[in-house]
Amino acid sequence: MNYVLPPILIVFGLVLYQVSQKSADQNANPFIVIVLAYLFGILALIGGFFLFPRQDETALLPMIKTVSWTALGIGLGAAIIEIGFLLAYRAGWNLSILPLSVTTLSTILLIIIGLFAFRENLSIEKIIGILLCLSGLILITLRK
Repeated sequence: MNYVLPPILIVFGLVLYQVSQKSADQNANPFIVIVLAYLFGILALIGGFFLFPRQDETALLPMIKTVSWTALGIGLGAAIIEIGFLLAYRAGWNLSILPLSVTTLSTILLIIIGLFAFRENLSIEKIIGILLCLSGLILITLRK
């Protein structure tokens, strides 16, 4: 169950996230929308922290001291993603196209980063997959 549950949570979260972003009031300040979203998210995470404590997570201060620069990267990355999606939907992007388009492009960039920064392997199957993704991206973003 530990292997299957996380992807199910991700899919549920992504669908909820995209529908919520697309449905956001056009007149609301996009930064206030994201600030409120983060407040709700923080409350949910604090609740999860206390609902599912681990034995090695009993002292909060030592845990905070172990966090590296990655928390900054995650936070900034998330904020940029949030405002990017909200502004893209306001600019007229379709719910059925935007997530697939940005996921395809970011996956290709992550493959390149994985190759050089993390010394991951690139097989012929991955190269074919990249080409298929790029082809699909071109096809779904063509305007008639």
